[in-house]
Amino acid sequence: MPLYELFCIAVHNPASSVNLRSVINSLSNQIHSTGGVVRDLKKLGINLTLPQRMRRMRQYHERGDHFTMTFDTSPIVLKRLDETLRRDPSIIRWTLLKRASKVKDLHKPLNPSIEFAEIESLKDKL
Repeated sequence: MPLYELFCIAVHNPASSVNLRSVINSLSNQIHSTGGVVRDLKKLGINLTLPQRMRRMRQYHERGDHFTMTFDTSPIVLKRLDETLRRDPSIIRWTLLKRASKVKDLHKPLNPSIEFAEIESLKDKL
């Protein structure tokens, strides 16, 4: 299963964080029920001022709760998650990113611009 990352901005509820919890629970339950795995969940901030006034479902929002969720799931389930987020009135904006096709693709070593053998030979010359 491919690895995906969801970045989401939810409507801020000053009275309680029930909206945010219900959104996260519904998304994670939908992923788990179809055989997916939630790998990481990060809260990026609560009641943050949005960079601009955002409109969603005929309401304007100036503050929001930000979080990211990293998970493994199939592309079919990803479409269902997108539909769920589209219908949910407590979600202002979201982005789904594909991080890797397989887990081994996630941590590929980077090609250095200078080979390590060249660095060692320069040290010996100095």
